[in-house]
Amino acid sequence: MFPTKILLATDGSDSSEPALHVAAEISSRTESGVHIMYVGKDISTPAAYNDPSSKDTDAVKKARELIEQQIQRIEADGGTVAGSNVVPGKNPAKEIVNFTRDEEIGLAVVGSRGLGRLRYAFGGSVSAAVVRDAYCPVLVVHGEA
Repeated sequence: MFPTKILLATDGSDSSEPALHVAAEISSRTESGVHIMYVGKDISTPAAYNDPSSKDTDAVKKARELIEQQIQRIEADGGTVAGSNVVPGKNPAKEIVNFTRDEEIGLAVVGSRGLGRLRYAFGGSVSAAVVRDAYCPVLVVHGEA
């Protein structure tokens, strides 16, 4: 009944912070593992897979440092981290949706920036696209959890 795999899609922003705490709490209560995912628009495929010829190593290093900090916070909140991924991509929503399918994720947890209605109508949001297209239930966490 409860998901065994939870995806926390994060960008390290303030709006993703409440989602981290919610994912950790769900993990703790359901004994599910959290998979942390960071999609980097500035990260190339070779860099994401530690290719030494890549020039994007600084971006990958920062992304991995962010994920390491988030792993520590999830564990401090009582959650269990089952994996982490730095994924290259220009379209974060598409990469998140593909990950939910490929990894058979049971629940995706994402934060929301809280775009106004006008900005949302013109640009949409990553969280809205994930809700629309994901292969699993999606929990969008707004503001304070």
